[in-house]
This record gives sequence, structure tokens and C-alpha cells, in this order.
Amino acid sequence: MPIAAAEPARIEKMIAEQGKLCFARVYDAAHLKAHPQQKVERFFFMIGKNKVSTFWEDPNLRHSEASPNKHAAGDAQDPENNSTHVAALVTLRGMKKPENVSGWCGRAGEAGGKGRIECGGECDRHIGAIRSDDGTHLVLDGVEWGLLTDAEADEAAQAAAKLGPDDRSFRLEQRPIEECIAEANKTNPPYARLGAPLRERLKADAPFCFGRDYSPEHLASHPQQVTASIRVSRNAKAIEADRAKNLLPDWPDGASLAATVTTRKNGKPQTLSYSCAPYEDQWECTAALCDSKKGDCTPAERDNARVAGCDGDYSRAIYLRRGEKAFMMLGNPNMGLPLEPYCGPDRKTVSDDKVYRLEPMLLSACEGG
Repeated sequence: MPIAAAEPARIEKMIAEQGKLCFARVYDAAHLKAHPQQKVERFFFMIGKNKVSTFWEDPNLRHSEASPNKHAAGDAQDPENNSTHVAALVTLRGMKKPENVSGWCGRAGEAGGKGRIECGGECDRHIGAIRSDDGTHLVLDGVEWGLLTDAEADEAAQAAAKLGPDDRSFRLEQRPIEECIAEANKTNPPYARLGAPLRERLKADAPFCFGRDYSPEHLASHPQQVTASIRVSRNAKAIEADRAKNLLPDWPDGASLAATVTTRKNGKPQTLSYSCAPYEDQWECTAALCDSKKGDCTPAERDNARVAGCDGDYSRAIYLRRGEKAFMMLGNPNMGLPLEPYCGPDRKTVSDDKVYRLEPMLLSACEGG
């Protein structure tokens, strides 16, 4: 006999109805004086199916079932595997801004733990078990003392970040989602003020071209710079290839693009094909190379190997990030561009070709890239 699906918990029903929820509590001076062992002054809790951080490049959306990059978490509507995203925004006494612990929530135990939803973050952090007792509040139990600690920090910093004995359980009231977003935005890094992330500026089904041509005056003042001209582009052919792989719904995960460089020594443009994956504030784009003697090489891998002059299973990586206004920043810390012949593991870029500030150009400026 098949096992009956567990009845959705109240908090799950609220998420299904409202999409993304915000719960919070700000403790006043009188409460904190009466609870000297409580270190938490502000606690905001955002939970739902959609992204919890507005500035990240990874949209944190569940991938489509047809995608080769679909998440392993399963169907979001499956009550026995109802994983969802969460952000715990915790401000300790005396701190000016919160710590942001992002993670996932899911059913506790085979039968849902009697309505309990367990939430955890990266590095095996246990945020706690959540439930709603009345539909307007969220109860968070079992918060671990090391929720905000960093294993790589020194002992003094870890001790300061430890929660107190009275920080094990919280009863938070529902607030407008805008309040949690405003609290989360306090943790934004400086680049978040530069505007929308690349995943919003650039569209999955729209070609683009960014680049820069360096003037003789610039090159004269930067004698160690190898690059004379650079382009980063995504054309109609790349879009159609990604569409055939069902990658467009997962934008920008798996996005194909090309980077073309003309060096001072070589007046002929050299192009590598890259596949990108969003990670926090940037896209990591990898150009895979392949031993031409192997039969399982893709055409792009063979072309990359030919351009790089390599016959081994290597790769090159560049990093894309939003810039001010309409600009794009390209990071090349480890020889990710075709600047000079090199085969082997990552090697740091030693010239003035580590960071580029690229401007949008007409598509015709990237033709052939």
C-alpha cells in the first residue's frame, strides 16, 4: 500500500498562498535588560520559493525538469520533499547591520515531524525548526549557538559571534515582505549599488556585444598590458544552441558566450567559447579544452584547444560582474583569455590584463566572435 503524503504544514500552506513570507521581531531596551543572556537584538526571517537576495547573480529558482542542470531537490509541490529558500537576518547587540545566513528548509522526518519544518544553511549550519501556531506568527526553535560563527575566524571573533543561552527560540510576527528585503539589503556589498545584476540586464534570448578598443595612449601608459582589443559576446547561434539544451529557462546557468582578444603581438583576433554558471555576485565562465585525439570532444572544445594550442583536458575561466551604469566588468586572474600560448593548470595573470571595463557595443562590433 503506498504511503499517504503528509498533510502540508501551516507554514507550507502560507508559502503556497503568498509565495514569499517575512517574519520579524525587534527587541526593545526593556526586553534586552530583562534578558541579559540574549545577544540577538533584531531577527528577520524571509522564506519562500523565490530568491531571497536581490543582488546575487544566481536567481535561486528551481530549474525546469527538462533542464540538464535541474536541482536535485525534487518537485517543489511534493509535500514530502518541500525544499524552499530561507534567509535568516540576525543582528546582535551593538552591531550596525545583520548577518545573513541563507539556506533551505524541508520536512523533518518521514511524516513531516508533526508540522515541523527544519531549516539549515551552508557549512552544515542548523538554523532551526519552524512552525506557525496561528497563521500570523512563526516560531523558530532549536537555534544553534554557532549559527553566526565562522570556522576560519580567530577565537575572539568566533566568541563574539556565538549566540547566548536565551537565543534558542524566537516567536516572530509576520511583516510586509518589503521589511525583510530592506533588512537583507543592509548586507549588500558595495557593488550592489551599481544596479541590477547581469542576469537581469542581459536576456537569455537576446544577443549582446561588449568590448573595448585600447588607444595608443592607453597602451603607451600600460606597457605590461597585452590586450589591444577585447570583445565578450553572445550571438544567435549560441542562443539557439542553449535553447536546444533547454537552458534558457535556467538563465544564466549554462549560458554560452564567446570572448575574443586581439593582442599587441598578434593582430589576428583569437576567440574562445565559454559556458557560464552564476555564483554569488558574478558569472564564472569556463572555456573547456579537449584532447583532439579523443572521440568525445565537442566541436567547441576542439576549437578552444586549437586556439589555445593545447591538446590536453584543460580549461580556462573568466569572471563577469556588473559595472556601473551599463558597463560589464571582466576578471581574468588566472590566464582565462587567449593572450599567449599556455597549456597546464591555472597560472596567475602577471600582466596588466587582470580586469577589463567593457562597454556595450553594436552587435556588428562582435561579428565573427
